[in-house]
Amino acid sequence: MKKIVFICCVAAMAVSCTSPSFRVEGSIAGAEGKTLYLDLLGLNKTVTLDSVLLKADGRFRFRQQSPEYSELYRLRLDRNLLVFAIDSAEHLSVSTTSDSLTYAAVEGSDKTNQITALRKSLRQSPLDEHKQYARKVILSDPRSIVAYYALFQQKAGQFVFDLYDKSDRPYFSAVATAWNAFMPDNPRSKSVYRLTLDAIQQERQEANREAMRQFIAASENSFLDISLMDENGKLRYLSDLKGKPFVLDFSAIAMEKSSAYIFELRELYNRFNPKGLEIYSVSADQNRLLWEDSAQNLPWITVRGENAMYEQCFTDYNVQSIPTLFLFNKRGEIEGRYTDFTALSKAIEKCFN
Repeated sequence: MKKIVFICCVAAMAVSCTSPSFRVEGSIAGAEGKTLYLDLLGLNKTVTLDSVLLKADGRFRFRQQSPEYSELYRLRLDRNLLVFAIDSAEHLSVSTTSDSLTYAAVEGSDKTNQITALRKSLRQSPLDEHKQYARKVILSDPRSIVAYYALFQQKAGQFVFDLYDKSDRPYFSAVATAWNAFMPDNPRSKSVYRLTLDAIQQERQEANREAMRQFIAASENSFLDISLMDENGKLRYLSDLKGKPFVLDFSAIAMEKSSAYIFELRELYNRFNPKGLEIYSVSADQNRLLWEDSAQNLPWITVRGENAMYEQCFTDYNVQSIPTLFLFNKRGEIEGRYTDFTALSKAIEKCFN
């Protein structure tokens, strides 16, 4: 049994010795009796990895397993923070004083010194001047951890680069594209890529909403009219329903859980149609015959264009997914946009009060 335990220990030591690791060492003068911490600046949280109580000579040495991807770390002594970058098995050396730790020069890591320069610039330069400098850093190597750091710097709790500012967007796009291309599985790559796509999508949605507002303002109706053929080949206008509450439905027979959705819509129609509610249903079905066959059994207005979900009305009403429902009051004004029948029912009741 002892031999087995000994062999296992030796094997474990062999694995640890062969695992790549990085080292950070040096000395910090004037810090006797203080604790120096090594932190990992993770994507979602900061984690303390190690610490050491400094003696009179101020010497320290940290050794940690190398990260899978480029990462950000820091040395922390009271409120003095030295941020550094690690790609693999670097050996970093720092020799400074406790008061100068934040902007200390580091041997063995050009990227760390670039990050320090960015931090010093942010603190000492006017914001516009710093951004000009940071932009050059980002574009010089968008896939670098330095570019990533520059992109997410903060001053007084505010991000220096604004993802929703069109003048800043190209720098997010540059980093997101580069990181996604070279490190697609890196959590940081996924995060910055998703954030950038979300911002672009929101911008497009707002553009569509603004277009809708402009069309409505220029229209004789208080909504964007739709004119499409029903299942019998008759041209049906949405504007014909003005004067009574109506629901504009964007859906498809072929969509998931279509039967349950149609049942809910039928319940809504049976409940409120006697009071005057109408439904105008626009189909996104690619299969025209499937739609025609099903539409014959529906009591409300059902229409479809030859381009199905690519008809202009889907863009006009900014329909990003189906099903989507709009409720209009008697004056033809949009009361709201809904995906939940319970909320829609309550809104319809108010239209009749």
